[in-house]
Amino acid sequence: MRKKRVLSVLMVMVMAISMLVGCGKSAGGSEAGDKKESKKDVFKVAFLPTDMSLTFASWLASELQTAFEGYDDMELTVIDSKNQLETQLSSMETCVSQGYDYIILLPIEPAAEDDIVQGYVEDGTPVMMINLDDFGVEEASSVIANPYDLGTVVATHAMTLLEEDANVVVLLGPSGNTDSIERRKAYEDIMFQKYPNVTILDEQLGDWEKSKGMDLMESWIQVHGDKIDAVVSMNDAMAIGAYEAAKDAGLADKMMFFGVDGLADAAVSIEDDELTATALQDAKVMAEEGARVCHEVLTGKNEKGFEKVQIPVTLITKENVEEFITRYKENGMLTE
Repeated sequence: MRKKRVLSVLMVMVMAISMLVGCGKSAGGSEAGDKKESKKDVFKVAFLPTDMSLTFASWLASELQTAFEGYDDMELTVIDSKNQLETQLSSMETCVSQGYDYIILLPIEPAAEDDIVQGYVEDGTPVMMINLDDFGVEEASSVIANPYDLGTVVATHAMTLLEEDANVVVLLGPSGNTDSIERRKAYEDIMFQKYPNVTILDEQLGDWEKSKGMDLMESWIQVHGDKIDAVVSMNDAMAIGAYEAAKDAGLADKMMFFGVDGLADAAVSIEDDELTATALQDAKVMAEEGARVCHEVLTGKNEKGFEKVQIPVTLITKENVEEFITRYKENGMLTE
């Protein structure tokens, strides 16, 4: 079996943003106004991801930086929220007080942040929700892959592979997370209601983390053994963790593993007959659309001051995975 190494997007991002330490003051000035005086033609944009240690967040940050390089009048700063809501809220406040022109937010808890975002928008700072949005702020821009659609394409494919009386375990994202909720709802509507004899042996929060997917799968194997036919995961990382636990137990070949995100490591896993399928939410397209919307708002081309965008989703299986392997090699996310 051909081996590949997935480049650490996080490490790429650490190198790429080593000089971007946050919304700090500019040299020789105490406020953002001083920055704008020295470089009036450049709009300052902040991207606040959930947690740069998460693969998708770091991939999206990298793609946003690439997309912003295509605009000579916008400058992007990436500020890690380290999966702490208080940190993300504080960073937003700091960026607003220092006069950043636009904030791109990958929210940790959209419902908890909506009122604050609404206030900033009303006070004149445009905000975009990217990758995750509960649509709680009408005049905030949004660029997402519809989470229900992501769940739908994988669930539809899973229905063609699983027996009508299959036993499955389910890995969920963080409690209250819109993406996890909507993907799980798609599975409910598309598969579990139509296959009422499918048994959900257990479902637990894995918080998007590979290590938690592995730990939960180890526990499930102890309880259910080889009765598990499939792992239904709301993201790729948890699915890969579950696969590795099943492989260690000698049971992986008897199970199917379904994820969501379409990350490079998931593509490799599908090619190597480990994961069964995933759905791509394309960080490259998301970043390009995000940069476009941001630029149009800042330059006044978008007179409304916001735009809602949903990008297409794509099912990745063994049949088409080579297309994505090639793509990830070309963009440097995979190497031999």
